[in-house]
Amino acid sequence: MSEIEETVHIVPLGHEFDRAVKPFRKYRADRVYILAVTDTLEKYSEEMIKKQIYYLERVVKALRDLGIKVELRNVDMFDMLELLGCMSRITVEEKKRGNRIYINISSAGRLASAATILVAMAHGAKAYYVTAERYSESPEEKMEHGLSICKETPKVQVIETFPLQLPDEDGIKVLIKLCLEGREMTTPELAEYLARKGVEGFKGCEDWSKIPREKRINYLMTLNKRILNKLENSGYITREKRGRYNRIKITRGGLYIAHLSGQLPK
Repeated sequence: MSEIEETVHIVPLGHEFDRAVKPFRKYRADRVYILAVTDTLEKYSEEMIKKQIYYLERVVKALRDLGIKVELRNVDMFDMLELLGCMSRITVEEKKRGNRIYINISSAGRLASAATILVAMAHGAKAYYVTAERYSESPEEKMEHGLSICKETPKVQVIETFPLQLPDEDGIKVLIKLCLEGREMTTPELAEYLARKGVEGFKGCEDWSKIPREKRINYLMTLNKRILNKLENSGYITREKRGRYNRIKITRGGLYIAHLSGQLPK
């Protein structure tokens, strides 16, 4: 934890300047993370990326001129899961350092706004909206201000959110494993994985084939009662009996939670 709490902002950036920069002419920030798509990723036009880089470079220079440290993250701004994962990782890491996190809801498109709210709800960050005075009408105004024109000290509204309850740590471990594997997994496979992770109740089942048959039932009961029942009731997994064991599959909602956890690797 830092000795002195820092104020950290996350700014998902679209074709905006005023909404990304002008709040910092009034409000303090120690560090700002800028998220933007700066590569075509073989699916976006070079012209769109060129425009985005133009706004990115202007925003970065303006913030650094204000004495703010800036960190850049190349993110696919049209991929909800990637947005959730990137913002959640930053938030989790910065909160571990004891820092205060704010996320700009208005500096990119609607998809980024939705992701921002979910991350704020899951991790207790503050989401804020920068009010525009009007929208740019000419190409010259768009080049100078971005899509939105704000006053020199724009009105900034903190968006009130309610906590989004994530599964407990053991449930998160299962969702992350299913997400990374990208396939159905059997209950013995998950039990072995939890044993390797040192999760309480699974010691001794690192190799399912070596477990006496009469002891396997205890591990399966622990897995189902303590973890899988909760995940299935929340809609994060499905279970299907095929052969001797259930097969576990992550749902779309489960994928969202795995990315929102902030624990998926980059």
